[in-house]
Amino acid sequence: MPRRRSGGERLRSALLWWTGIALAVLIWHAAARTQPQYVLPGPRTTWTALLGLIRDEELGAALLLTVERGAVGLGISCLIGLPLGWAMGTWSWLRELLDSWVQVLMSVPPIVIVVVGMIWLGPTAGVVVLVVALVTLPLLTTAVRDAVAAIPPETYAPLRVLGATFAQIVRHIIVPASLPKFITAVRVAMATAISVLFFTETFGTQYGIGYYIMDAWLRVNYLDMYAGITVLSTMGLLLFILLDWTERRLCAWNQ
Repeated sequence: MPRRRSGGERLRSALLWWTGIALAVLIWHAAARTQPQYVLPGPRTTWTALLGLIRDEELGAALLLTVERGAVGLGISCLIGLPLGWAMGTWSWLRELLDSWVQVLMSVPPIVIVVVGMIWLGPTAGVVVLVVALVTLPLLTTAVRDAVAAIPPETYAPLRVLGATFAQIVRHIIVPASLPKFITAVRVAMATAISVLFFTETFGTQYGIGYYIMDAWLRVNYLDMYAGITVLSTMGLLLFILLDWTERRLCAWNQ
């Protein structure tokens, strides 16, 4: 069982994390001093522009749309990937039957799904949700599949002899065995979803933070573009912090 970290180790980790953030801002500031402001504005200038955009509510509305689309797409992926991964990990014949489907989904470039989605649904929010769901689904499915398949078959026998129900087996065996790998897969899927959101909103819709950034670039408004990039990066950072906190609470025994 992994050793629990002491308070000093957690403090050191937090200090190093914030030091990394500060170092990134310093590098950004140093790079901005070598370029004209319209090419690469510094952190302070970008922050000022960001505050102005937030007061105008334009950027906030675009960010809200992006978060909603990403949450729906990732939620659909979880609702399908969890039971599908469990079923594929439990029954080898189903794993052999559907493995090729999962591999095909993992190999299809997101741009292809965007094009097909726009043909089916038009340039709507449904395209964004569809792309996020299809791109992240194989990641979550394979994580749960491999975690369930790795559980030794003899683990179930004593529980069945003692009269354990299916719900009890899921709660005490399957969930603890698969949860760490599933959360790791969600972390990878979340990073993929953020990239896919930007890409899809750029080409598939006329709203959202991805479209906002691309529109600012086309208007040669680099200040708004960098403000949008900062918001998108901050959103991803906060989501990863939330996921790390959730993992520490749900998988404390695995820390």
